Amino acid sequence: MGLYVESLNNIPAEARRDYYIYLLDYGWDEQIGNALMQNYERMATLAARNKAVVIRGTNRVHFEDEVLSWHNINGQNADDLLPAILITNRNPHKFKPVFQPGDAGEVENDLRLILIPVKKFCRNATEVVQLIERLFNDIIQQKALKDFRIAKEVIKDNRRAFADLITLEPDNSGIEIPIESVINYLKSGKRNSMVVERSVMPIHFEDRGGPEFERLAFAYVSRLKNWNKIEWLGQTGDDDGRDIWSECDGKSYCYQCANYRSLVLKKVTDDIDKMVKIGLMPDYFTVVCGGRVSVNMRAAISSYAAQHGIKQTHIWSGVEFEEQLRKHAPELLKRFVDGEIFPELSAPGNGGHNDQDILNQIIQCFDRPAFTTPFHREVNIPDFEKAITDTIEVLNTGVHRLRDGTVIGHIPSRYQVGDSRLKDTLSSIYKMVVKLRDTLVDLKRKKEITECECDQPDCPVYFFTDNACQLMDHIRQDIFNAFRDIMPQGAGKSFDLHVG
Repeated sequence: MGLYVESLNNIPAEARRDYYIYLLDYGWDEQIGNALMQNYERMATLAARNKAVVIRGTNRVHFEDEVLSWHNINGQNADDLLPAILITNRNPHKFKPVFQPGDAGEVENDLRLILIPVKKFCRNATEVVQLIERLFNDIIQQKALKDFRIAKEVIKDNRRAFADLITLEPDNSGIEIPIESVINYLKSGKRNSMVVERSVMPIHFEDRGGPEFERLAFAYVSRLKNWNKIEWLGQTGDDDGRDIWSECDGKSYCYQCANYRSLVLKKVTDDIDKMVKIGLMPDYFTVVCGGRVSVNMRAAISSYAAQHGIKQTHIWSGVEFEEQLRKHAPELLKRFVDGEIFPELSAPGNGGHNDQDILNQIIQCFDRPAFTTPFHREVNIPDFEKAITDTIEVLNTGVHRLRDGTVIGHIPSRYQVGDSRLKDTLSSIYKMVVKLRDTLVDLKRKKEITECECDQPDCPVYFFTDNACQLMDHIRQDIFNAFRDIMPQGAGKSFDLHVG
């Protein structure tokens, strides 16, 4: 329920929380102030449904210290920030009436602030209340804070800034901040604890026309193998149950497209019956769907196919098809979803390059300290981990980034290599890079890689066991050895990746 409280002394001092949310309303015009008062019961009801409490004082109290005042927020101009919503680790008991300079208590050593300036989000009083309700819902239900990004960071220097401060601003591109990272920041004060994530909604294939969906499936299937034969029969309208028919190494493959929100069994069984009628059954049968596929539906399709002599049956739901596209052919999503006409050619180095060109470009992405520096000399573990993750992305998608996430170029991914031996080796190298990242995570979990305990925010010092250094160096040496095996004769000398 909501409470009218005359004094904070009525709140138990031992009532501690990971974080507190305050409305900084000094400096607000009368319209917004009145809107908050008028909607107080609405907010209190919302809090009550979520086992929370909203407290409103019967009298507004002026508070000012070295961090918060009507003209200055932790050394920043309050005119640019107020009115605001404040998420902080400061207990309500620290807010006591201050009537003259010197009355305020000493600022806490571990005080940290996350500020949401309302003016950047809201045009009127109604939108202010809507913003507050959304924040209440997300935070109380432990959801991520959506449509926010970090606008500015202020580091405590005990001169102008007496606390660590992060200011958020609106971003409607799918970015969100997990509530766990908010709590971690308030507890640790480390800037890298505030993780910003981007949500990408699934593609609704079922909203697209049948021919367009079939063409996307054909474009993807054509990239899966070096087919001896591949045909898109579905475009003719007389396909005898075979939308895509392909052959490779003496085996036949049929891909049937079913672009429905929810797959219908009769659609698939009718197509199988058509193939039975013409006496042409594939060795492998795959149903490519645009929507959901239940467990019972998968079992029914596989059983019916097996009864008619099909050796293997695979069913891809819309989500599964999308993930395969993202992993193996992201350029198709750019063309069919984003409308980029020739994404294969828009990425430098993609078009017209042979396998050796592709290999050389991939190799350049490994010529970085994260792979060439002996692990016991590594000076920044977070940057090291980021470099490994970025290299995994390069191998899968060809997207090449800087440490801060900036895309600096595109190169062909390992899937665009034609030679099967070279492609297999690059696949094994990819798995070793993933192993390198997973090993790092495991060593941190086992405390064989530990942070310095100096309590200084963003301290770069880490401690390693000998075993940790040996494991990390050994995996990287295996990666370099694999590269040497596929380099042209004599080229290995100019590409020395020895880390020992």
